[in-house]
Amino acid sequence: MGKLLGLGAAVTVCLVFASPFAGSTVAQEERPAFVIVERTATTGPEAIQQEYAKLAREILPKYAARYLARSQENTLLEGDGAVPCCIAILEFPNLGAVRGWYDSPENQEASKVRQSGAKFRIVAIQGLPLVK
Repeated sequence: MGKLLGLGAAVTVCLVFASPFAGSTVAQEERPAFVIVERTATTGPEAIQQEYAKLAREILPKYAARYLARSQENTLLEGDGAVPCCIAILEFPNLGAVRGWYDSPENQEASKVRQSGAKFRIVAIQGLPLVK
């Protein structure tokens, strides 16, 4: 579990799905966002991801993000293809925080470390409105 800590912190590909509330800034701000990270290939030593994990632990809190899950023990329940070796799910306050984190200079610099040892597929999705 600790080995995957840094894997969720950088985004290689960020897909944002349109929302029916796209025109309302207030509605968007009240909706959390989630980032799903999937390591698709390991191209270097695991130590590279451990080095990246140290950087990620420093960056994520600046954007009010937290890990909801991270695992290297995953089970394919349905569908085709190999089970990713590593998956993480991050929670952010909203999509604006995701973009701020992803585009930040510190994350872009840290991404270079992560990308030097693995390939990822990363998707950002908007959550349901918060219930008040």
